[in-house]
Amino acid sequence: MKTANTFLILFTSVLLFGCGGGGGGGSSACSTLKVNGGESCDSGASPVVLLAIHKGGATSFCTGTAISQTAILTAAHCVAARPSQIEVATPQFGRIASSYSIHPQFRGTLRSFDLAIIKVAEPMPVSPASLLVSSGAPSPGAELVAYGYGVDENGRGALDRAEAGETPLKATYLTFASATNGYFYEAVTDGKGNTCKGDSGGPILAKNNQGQWGIIAVTSFSFAVSETRQCIPIAPGAVAVVSPTQNDLAMAFILANAPDAALN
Repeated sequence: MKTANTFLILFTSVLLFGCGGGGGGGSSACSTLKVNGGESCDSGASPVVLLAIHKGGATSFCTGTAISQTAILTAAHCVAARPSQIEVATPQFGRIASSYSIHPQFRGTLRSFDLAIIKVAEPMPVSPASLLVSSGAPSPGAELVAYGYGVDENGRGALDRAEAGETPLKATYLTFASATNGYFYEAVTDGKGNTCKGDSGGPILAKNNQGQWGIIAVTSFSFAVSETRQCIPIAPGAVAVVSPTQNDLAMAFILANAPDAALN
């Protein structure tokens, strides 16, 4: 197992000195702030962070989002195994988590309430992403954007992309499909991109009636991942299941653990 400082130094060094390419503008998915098949984003100023989760000599990876300068929103299943250490990294900074909280109603099965808050003691030098509270669940067919540091369509993770001179953060458009009692949402892909392992906990953004983007959910799991946990070829209609932040129980948990969270 890499020590915390070893991983943070490795990841941030590769990103700072090895980055190329980068994010969009115009109608780019990245312009709202590459998941599997999506486009590469400039992760330099993004509040979306890579999480390295350590336990028992093993390391797994998830994605999270700074919703305040000391609080990160992610998926409960990323930390449900009670890790010994969580590292937070972007090109500009690294932090070690000081604590984390899991939604008390998360049960690890259907992934409803698949939400967690990770805290860091030292403020992060980013502009937090806002939680969308000014509108309810999107209508079927609404455009969403997913961000993540997960495995791409070539089977490469974030560090692999960074070592190849690419930006490790990716984004893609999804289409809102349905809501189940407000406790989990489904989104579908048009075949150009979808979430994959390592994107778990990453933000799902939608627009409110004023055209402002905000977080409505986090990535929970995707049916575009095979039984071997490898990303299968993307096909139109592949489903991503995301855990919403908009219902009362979700929002109460978030604000109890991150009272200074950015709201929109």
